[in-house]
Amino acid sequence: MVIYEKLSPIMAMSQRYFSGFNTNRSQKRFGICASPGFEFACFESPVQVWLNELQSLTEVESLSALQAKSVATTPESFEALSIRNAQVSIQQIRHNSTIIIDELDSLIDSLPVYCDGLCYLEEKFHDTFRKIQSLIEICKRKGCDYVANKQLSIDVIVICEQTIRFMKNFLWKQNVNNAQIEANVRKLKESFGELVDVTIKKESLILVSSLNKKTSRLCLKWSLLALWQLTQKDPYMCRLFIENQKIINYLLDIVQNYCNVSLSESYQIKAAALRVLTYLSANRDAVRQILREFIGNKFTTVFIDNNKDKIINMDEMGSLNSKSLINELVNGLTDILKTAINDQIFLMACAALANVSFMNTDSLIKYDTLTIVLNSARQRFESSDQPLLKDQIITLLANMSQKHQLLVVSSGGLIFLIQTLLTVNAIDGMERTKMLSVERIQQKIAVALARLGTHKKPKERNYSDTVLLASIAALKRIAQSIGRLAFKELNACDLIDSKLQDTFIQYSIKNESLV
Repeated sequence: MVIYEKLSPIMAMSQRYFSGFNTNRSQKRFGICASPGFEFACFESPVQVWLNELQSLTEVESLSALQAKSVATTPESFEALSIRNAQVSIQQIRHNSTIIIDELDSLIDSLPVYCDGLCYLEEKFHDTFRKIQSLIEICKRKGCDYVANKQLSIDVIVICEQTIRFMKNFLWKQNVNNAQIEANVRKLKESFGELVDVTIKKESLILVSSLNKKTSRLCLKWSLLALWQLTQKDPYMCRLFIENQKIINYLLDIVQNYCNVSLSESYQIKAAALRVLTYLSANRDAVRQILREFIGNKFTTVFIDNNKDKIINMDEMGSLNSKSLINELVNGLTDILKTAINDQIFLMACAALANVSFMNTDSLIKYDTLTIVLNSARQRFESSDQPLLKDQIITLLANMSQKHQLLVVSSGGLIFLIQTLLTVNAIDGMERTKMLSVERIQQKIAVALARLGTHKKPKERNYSDTVLLASIAALKRIAQSIGRLAFKELNACDLIDSKLQDTFIQYSIKNESLV
């Protein structure tokens, strides 16, 4: 279809002149009309233009179809993709919400006394409000803005707008009411935090529920990886996951019963589950819940007292206190140490025992756990150096040294501490993370040796061979750090020049105390 337009002679001449510069899609085509002095210009219709460009549009249409097509080709891969999406969403919400909460705290701390600073404060709050609106949109996309939860996002917006009105009103009146602004901001923090909690809990439910689907190896690996990354050094995330009563049962079931794959892969998955349990147990409240869920479910409704040959019903459960629960936990972890072949499983079990030792050491004595740990670890250190494992064992020794010095020495703990102190050294050019790891190990060894050197009686404290040996080892380590000058001034170079064994024999036979 062609559309004709009647042009005057002057317009026709200008069209001829500028026709070479016309770059529009619908270019004009000229022809001579029967009437003298007039020309008719014909235009291509939009339909004709679209038909001409259809070939170049084909690639764009094909790309759009590919983008709309799901990446997942099987139900298993689709579920694994949903696990990854949930993890990314949690990380994004957690990061953005932390920034917003920090800004609100900073705003409370910097409330102005006079109106001069209120303009700057209002501008800062506007920026924070925009971030809150963006995060609310993310929460809405995650389905946390319906029914009961919808009121949460509405409350947050209302409080923000109310706070802005307060600030504008104070500026207009030239009178600042810090108490009212602070009350509103604190109320905003509470409502905003509740909205974030609801959204993260909804996404975390996807990760926790996938732990129960042991037939899907891919989903299990991705969910354990996501839980491991989310719970590292984050008590807030640990608390949210622990609030889901099923996560502990699922993780412990994986550690105890997972065997759907090859032996080596089974060890990897069990180690990953133990690693997540270790991070969760860093929270004291989480430890209590782990004990309740793990040990409490092991008891049936009827108990038998072997000493009195009578049945204990559930009403008498109160006598089984937390000490009994910790005993069962330590017993189970000690059994794992005896049979563990995989290094990661052994490391996770030692880390769990180290956490238990902060609360209770009697259970470790009852099952001779310390001796088993040291004997098993000694064989592993012969093949490879494992600084993380050394860190956990030294933590265990330091906690045991608080009350049970004799047990630590008799089990070989003192020798282990001294050997580690003399072999673990910081080297120039070492990475910062490794340097910090070495310093942390040295600090824990120093704490353990100091505790081993304490005794109520001065005679035992000052004339003890154990304390003398530990002191000589500590002096040698100090000399490596500060040099020989200080020892030379004290005329004590013989303490650091000779071998540890020779120095100990030389000074242990003397009558005076050199500690």
